[in-house]
Amino acid sequence: MQLQSIQALRGLAAILVMLSHLYGIETRYSEPEQILSSAWLLGVSGVDLFFVISGFIMVWVTHETAPGVRASVDFVLARVMRIYPVWWLFAGLMTAYFALAYGVPWDPETLQRFDLSGPEHLIKSFLLIPHEAFPILQIGWTLMHEVYFYLVFAILLFLPNQARVPAAIVWALIIVAAASVSFTGFYADSLAALALSPLTLEFLMGVGVGVLIKNGASRFALIALGVGLVWLVLGAQWVSFQSTDSSLPLRRTLAFGPAFALIVYAVVVLEARTRLKSFVPTPLVRLGDWSYSLYLGHLLVLSGVARLFFPMFGGPGLIDNAAFLILSSSIAIALAALVYYTFERPLAKATRKLRSNIYQPVPPLA
Repeated sequence: MQLQSIQALRGLAAILVMLSHLYGIETRYSEPEQILSSAWLLGVSGVDLFFVISGFIMVWVTHETAPGVRASVDFVLARVMRIYPVWWLFAGLMTAYFALAYGVPWDPETLQRFDLSGPEHLIKSFLLIPHEAFPILQIGWTLMHEVYFYLVFAILLFLPNQARVPAAIVWALIIVAAASVSFTGFYADSLAALALSPLTLEFLMGVGVGVLIKNGASRFALIALGVGLVWLVLGAQWVSFQSTDSSLPLRRTLAFGPAFALIVYAVVVLEARTRLKSFVPTPLVRLGDWSYSLYLGHLLVLSGVARLFFPMFGGPGLIDNAAFLILSSSIAIALAALVYYTFERPLAKATRKLRSNIYQPVPPLA
């Protein structure tokens, strides 16, 4: 069963991230005439919302799954088929851009800065393996966290149902211990740093929400929603995304993780107990369907439109900037819809059929 409220939150998360990048691009090309203020950088918190949703969905679709190799393998197979093909599409487009712009399929400045070979950088980027540099398409750093979480969660599926929650708690305590001694930095550039990143706690908060709801805890939705919104406002005032120091992952986890966990809990419970889904805006649900393609593709579109628009039309003034913001975001959303209907959704249907031909899969992902 697809949760309309979760789809709407996915759409909101993608829009938030896009707005944060719109601010950066507008500032780069038209400072000091930009419309968006630095407050729009808080839209990066859409990543934190995505992480919480991912943790929740993993429990939602596997809670009744019998332990064993079959469940784990099918879970990993489903997630790999969901994550990688669309990632390869957009990472491939970025690679093609570098090949056209620089004559090599990577950014030469990045390789010089980190003393990397081009093939190594490409292979690790496409496989989402952490290394010194950001992936070829920078936004892919978040997918490294997703893939790591999925792999460890698949291990939990080997365990009996009653052992999964204690194992998740131990997992969280290990990460808290690592965070308390600042083991990881701003960017997880190794497998160890990825494994112990505080951002994994956001996935586990989503797991906690899923466990609570699946076990019938549904009495405090409105209170949770109110507390979550207040926490979100206070957290937004506490954390700054203009800073890239090593404390940022922990600070953003504390600022946004609990807030989004409470909000996810509230909207799912309200949808289950009331007719909330009838009040969820359909356009936001559709954006949720397109959110993965929008998330991966928007920065390519925004940057491309800016390179063409500002030299041609971008004179000083609010009208030009407003036209850029509307045009670039509209193209990004339209491209996401196109990729979803022509590539992402047909691929999902094909891979579900493939999995069903191999063996009876666990329930399909929401």
